[in-house]
Amino acid sequence: MRPFPLKQLRLAWHDAGTYNKNIEEWPLRGGANGSLRFEIEIKHAANAGLVNALKLLHPIKDKYSGVTYADLFQLASATAVEEAGGPKIPIKYGRVDVSEPEQCPEEGRLPGKLTMKEEISNSKKKQVW
Repeated sequence: MRPFPLKQLRLAWHDAGTYNKNIEEWPLRGGANGSLRFEIEIKHAANAGLVNALKLLHPIKDKYSGVTYADLFQLASATAVEEAGGPKIPIKYGRVDVSEPEQCPEEGRLPGKLTMKEEISNSKKKQVW
């Protein structure tokens, strides 16, 4: 798998992976809400290196300002899967972005703590499509 698809997959997973079903109030419950675009969250230890994936999406966001970051992250991930030889993943749009850094989840909300090297190694061991 090329680095671009892996970064986009990680970006989408890290944005969505903070979801906590036990928290009822949005945006406190986390999830795919575009919060990774804020410096406070992109600097979480688990998000190391994702700032580069985020930078790759800025020109697209600038061109299509009506698309939310949350939808853009998930679209980039689905596109990465397809570009890497996987299936076409249907996307439903309409995710809502958080509006301020104070709405970002606290550090440590992602399940598991893998280094980039471990994530790459695991992705090579498993074929999900």
